[in-house]
Amino acid sequence: MTSATVQVSVVIPAYREATYIDRLLTALIGQNFKDFEVIVSDAESRDGTKELVSSFADRLRIKFVESPPRGPAAGRNIGAAQATGEWLLFLDADDDIDDPDFISTIVRVTVQKGWQSSTVKMKLHDATLNERLGTFMNYQYIKLLSHTKHPVAPGWCIFTRRSIFEKYGGFNEKLQLSEDYDYISRVGSEGFGFVEDTYYLLDLRRLRSEGIRFVLKMTRNEIYRHTHHYNLEKNPMRYEFGKHKKRR
Repeated sequence: MTSATVQVSVVIPAYREATYIDRLLTALIGQNFKDFEVIVSDAESRDGTKELVSSFADRLRIKFVESPPRGPAAGRNIGAAQATGEWLLFLDADDDIDDPDFISTIVRVTVQKGWQSSTVKMKLHDATLNERLGTFMNYQYIKLLSHTKHPVAPGWCIFTRRSIFEKYGGFNEKLQLSEDYDYISRVGSEGFGFVEDTYYLLDLRRLRSEGIRFVLKMTRNEIYRHTHHYNLEKNPMRYEFGKHKKRR
């Protein structure tokens, strides 16, 4: 990996993602935008994630860093500390992308709008009608919040200027859930918006694994967030990092 600076640093936190992350890395190879690096921040996986990521070194400007298994916030922060890009693009290891102009569109629209952070539209892999309806409602909800003093965006895809990330101290590692919502809520006043000219494909593995428990947990979390002045440090709910079904 060259030490030259890049415009965008793609940061991917991972924990036991050997059966998923190859899909995302392959999609990144196909991007028309080339001025980016990839940093995989892995929480001491022992499932072959490191070896799989290393196999992409001849096709991507990629770096593998190890981080303690303390959750997504720590993984993202440790990855971002290795970044050289002016912009940080946080993606989750189970994301997928089929738009070759995904990164170039995010950069173009965000810069043109003068935003300091953004997210993009989400679509689903094979999904039931109920799953599509639920995802649509969630997307409309977070879009609605973008017009308030406390906008949010899911960690599946967050694009943010590195200077802003550093100014606000990155993701709050004290949080065990919704560190992504907390980050955008804190930096949103600097300029935040939705890029709807492209999209990423969301994997519903966690919803399908936890079912109604997942929906209820996230609903309770949002109620807590709104009723505790958007401070989640004492939130009793937790994110089960790395507990998911493997991709077949």
